[in-house]
Amino acid sequence: MSGTEWGWGGELVGQKNLLSVLLRVGRLAIVTFVVGMSTWALLGPAPFAPSTAVVAGRAAPAARGVLGVESAPLSVSVDGLVANVRTSSETVADALRGLGIATGSGDRLSSPAASSVVPGQRLALDRGLPVTLIDGGQEVASRSVRGTVADLLTAAGIALGPLDQVDRPLTDRLYPGDVVRVVRIAVQEVTLLEDVPFAVRLQPDPSLDRQRQVVVTPGAPGQVENTYRIRVVDGRETARDLLASQQLVAPVTEVRRLGTRIPPVSSEIEAIIREAAAAQGADAEQLLRVAYCESRFNPGAYNPSGASGLFQFLPSTWAANSVRAGYAGASPFDPVASANVAAFMFARGQAGQWVCR
Repeated sequence: MSGTEWGWGGELVGQKNLLSVLLRVGRLAIVTFVVGMSTWALLGPAPFAPSTAVVAGRAAPAARGVLGVESAPLSVSVDGLVANVRTSSETVADALRGLGIATGSGDRLSSPAASSVVPGQRLALDRGLPVTLIDGGQEVASRSVRGTVADLLTAAGIALGPLDQVDRPLTDRLYPGDVVRVVRIAVQEVTLLEDVPFAVRLQPDPSLDRQRQVVVTPGAPGQVENTYRIRVVDGRETARDLLASQQLVAPVTEVRRLGTRIPPVSSEIEAIIREAAAAQGADAEQLLRVAYCESRFNPGAYNPSGASGLFQFLPSTWAANSVRAGYAGASPFDPVASANVAAFMFARGQAGQWVCR
């Protein structure tokens, strides 16, 4: 029994070894086939294959030209990434277009774009640095040739005027991510025809109610010729200096009659205001003018803003000054209290809280 067991086990071991060998040989055959086919695809004829775009770091398959014309081998490097291709194009520009490669103003080619393609030629395309160029507030380029700020401006076709400024020295070297700004500055002289506003002269008239105005002589604007020096930065005016001015038409002053008469007031209200002025040491005529202007002598006048009474006190002003004047708790609609609080404030130089004075 033991011998049979050992023989059976040995047979199993042999079969396993044989299977392992067959698997290794099969894998080797598959790898050899793939390598052979890849070599044939790269070097063998391919009459129907189109032009092949550059794939960085990989060799593109070779191709014949149109109508059986043999294509030329070409090595193309884009920003340091190399690919080997074949092309039937006659010029470098046509070859790049056939490969789907577009060139910009900041790109550098190792051969002129209009030159003929030479079999085996090594063609290098340098797209430059990712930088930003802003000219006069507008972005005009997002890539640059490798070099200095001056090289960037030259490649972009930017000429500097006598007053233009660059935010960095022209000799500075460029690095990825840099931003270069060109500030456009212009100074010009401009002559303009401009109107001159007319003045207004008021003539007090006691025959008119207070604040009423009547035009006696209408005014008319004048005209001058002004010459300015104007400074413009990036298309916007930043300064204007007057250099010369010549009057062409003189303005005509407008004359108005201004009423000073206080309209009639009830004897009772007038007596209250005059008594308050005397008691607090204020000017009675001034108080009468303000009372007329604010409420037309109406003790019950009210404004949506909250101003109330004969002198149109705001709630906060009334609350603070009625106590100081000795009328705490009184209503602003009470003419006696309103007149005395106003007189108290006027006598102490606080008339500035009223527009009417």
